[in-house]
Amino acid sequence: MPVQSDDWYWEKTWSDFRRGNQKIRLKWDHGEAIANFYNEGVPKTAETIRTHFPFELPMVHVAWSGDMVMSAKPHPVGITNPEHHVRLVRPGDVAYDPKYGEFTVTYGTAEARLPSGPNTLVVFAQICEGLEDLAIWARGRRFEGVGSLHFELLS
Repeated sequence: MPVQSDDWYWEKTWSDFRRGNQKIRLKWDHGEAIANFYNEGVPKTAETIRTHFPFELPMVHVAWSGDMVMSAKPHPVGITNPEHHVRLVRPGDVAYDPKYGEFTVTYGTAEARLPSGPNTLVVFAQICEGLEDLAIWARGRRFEGVGSLHFELLS
């Protein structure tokens, strides 16, 4: 029997889509992380992104959003209608911004923001292994500059 809070608006808005039975790997020099791919929770987004695996992107640290890296160049995948887009991301969230064609990875406290104000992202995966190592690599983007991140489907 579901708990009453499972039907609460915020739970449905920010957590209900976090479902899937596939994994993806994010790799960088000397490290990797594994993420749960939300192929069930955001099926249209996941299927569209899945057709682009594997890919590699140059990543930089964000300026406005907190503990997050983003692709340094657009990588449009054809998503025009965002599924379950959120402003408040969680540590480990792997997301896509269909407005700008950018991928993001959150490694700590963050909020999707632009210089003009709040933004939203479509979270399509969450890191379940290797977040601490990814956080070290991601923090380095602030001072060491651009780094490459490789994305691939595992199952």
